[in-house]
Amino acid sequence: MSPEPDQVTEANLAKLNMETGTRAKEPVSPVTDESKERPQSVRSTMSFSQRTMDSMNTMIIRSILAVNSEPKRLPTEKRKAPLSIPTTAVNFRGFVQKSGPVFVFQDGVESTLMWDDWLWSTMWMGIWAVISLHPRLFICVPPAIALTIMCNTFFIRFPITEETRNMSPGDALRSMWQEESVLQSTPRAPPIEPRPVVEGEMKYFLHMRDIQNMMRLIIDGYDHISPVVKYLNWSDVPRTLRIFQASMVALVLLYVVAPLIPWRLLVFLGGEFVLIHHHPWLQPAVNAMKKHMNTGRGSYRRVQRQHRLKQRLFDLLDEDRLPEYVWERGWKEMEIYENQRFRARRNSSVRDRAWCSQNLKPGERQAWTRGSDGFSAPGTTPDKIRLEPEEGYEWIEGDEWRIDWGGAWSSVGVDDEGYAYTDHSWNHPAPYAYGVDDSAPKSPSLKSDADDDELDFVSEEEASGHYRAVTRRRRWLRRAVKIVERPASNT
Repeated sequence: MSPEPDQVTEANLAKLNMETGTRAKEPVSPVTDESKERPQSVRSTMSFSQRTMDSMNTMIIRSILAVNSEPKRLPTEKRKAPLSIPTTAVNFRGFVQKSGPVFVFQDGVESTLMWDDWLWSTMWMGIWAVISLHPRLFICVPPAIALTIMCNTFFIRFPITEETRNMSPGDALRSMWQEESVLQSTPRAPPIEPRPVVEGEMKYFLHMRDIQNMMRLIIDGYDHISPVVKYLNWSDVPRTLRIFQASMVALVLLYVVAPLIPWRLLVFLGGEFVLIHHHPWLQPAVNAMKKHMNTGRGSYRRVQRQHRLKQRLFDLLDEDRLPEYVWERGWKEMEIYENQRFRARRNSSVRDRAWCSQNLKPGERQAWTRGSDGFSAPGTTPDKIRLEPEEGYEWIEGDEWRIDWGGAWSSVGVDDEGYAYTDHSWNHPAPYAYGVDDSAPKSPSLKSDADDDELDFVSEEEASGHYRAVTRRRRWLRRAVKIVERPASNT
C-alpha cells in the first residue's frame, strides 16, 4: 500500500516551499555528461520544461500558503484545526445528517411568526406577555421545555389506546386509579432515539435544501448590513463626524434616561408587535387604509408638509457645510425655473421622455427662466443663467444648483421630483399630472389664498374638456455670497 500523504498544514507547506527554493538556488552546470550526448535542442527543451514545472509548483505552493497564512484575528487561532479537504468533506456530511433539529426549530419559529396556526401563535403571544411582564419567570423556561419534551416522548412510548380515547371523563378518572404505575407497565412502543439521516433519504435532501436557504439568508443579511459601513468608516468625514457626535449625545442621554424607561413594557410591546406585524390580515388592512387616505384631499396637504420638511432638513445640512466667510458676509438664494411640455410618443416606453423642454412651442416661455411666470431676457440660455449671479454677488465655491423639493414657490405644492403641473396655457396648477398619469386624479387642485387648508377641485365636466396637465416647471436654487469690496491701499 502506498503511504498516506502528509496533512496539508502550514508547517508542511512551508517546509516543501523551502526545499523547492533550495533546489532552485543550487548551481546547475550547463554542461553534463548526458548533455554532451544530446543535441542542443533537446537540452533546451528539457531546461524549459523543468523551469515551467518549477514555476507551477512554486505558484501552487504560494497560493496554498496564502490561504493558510491569513492574518490571525484572535488568539484562539492556535486552537483551530488547519485547513483539510478530507476534514471539510466529513464535517459537511455530518452537518447535513445531524442538522435536523436546527431547521425544525427554525421552521417552528417561522410558523409561529407567520401565523400558520393561529391558536399556536396566540398561545405564544400570551406566554410572551407573562414572561416579559414578569422576567423572574424566565428561570422557569428550561424546566418547562424539558417537561414538554418528556410529555411528548411519553405518549410516544406509552400511546393512548382507542378504548381509552373513547372513555368518558369519569371512566377515564376511575381507570387512572385502577391502572398499574408506569414503572410496572410494559411500554407499547420503542423510545425515540437520535438517528442521523442516511445519504439518499428524502430528509437528507431536505436538509441540503435548508442549508442552501440558510446560506442565502446569511448572504442577504451581509448585503443588507454592508451598506451601513460607509457611514462608520470615515469615508465621508463630515457625515461620519456628525454620526459620531450624535452617538456621543445619545450615549449621555440614554445613560440619564435609562432608569426612567419602562423596560418591561417596551419588551412586552416589542414582542407583541413582531407577532402582530406578521399577521396575514394586517398588511391588507394597512394598504386599504393608506389607499383610502391617499384618495382624500388631505393627502396632498400631508405630502406637501413632508416635502417642506425634507427641504428644510437638506437646507440645514447644506448650511452646516458652508465656510465661515459665507456666514460673515451673508448669502442670497438665486433661483431659476425649468420649463417643460408634454408630448405623447407612441414609440417611447418611458413616460419621462415625453416631458422635454424641446417640446415647448415657439413664442412661449424659454426652457430656463428667471421668474416663475416664464418671462426671461431674450436669448438667455441655461449656461448664461448658471454663470451670471446678480450684481454684487458671486457663487459660493463648491455649491451647485439644487432642486427645490419643498415647493414653497407653488400655491399647490410640487410632486416628488419638484415639479408643479399646469394645463396647456400654464394655468390650473396641481402637484400631479392630471389627465396624463392614470394613477393621479383627473382634475387639478387649486388652493385658495384665503384659506390654506381648503382645496377647491375643478369639476369632472371641466376636467373632461381641455384641462390636461401638459406643462410643468420646477425651481432650482443656488446660493450666492455678497462681494466685499476691499478698501484701496494708500501708497
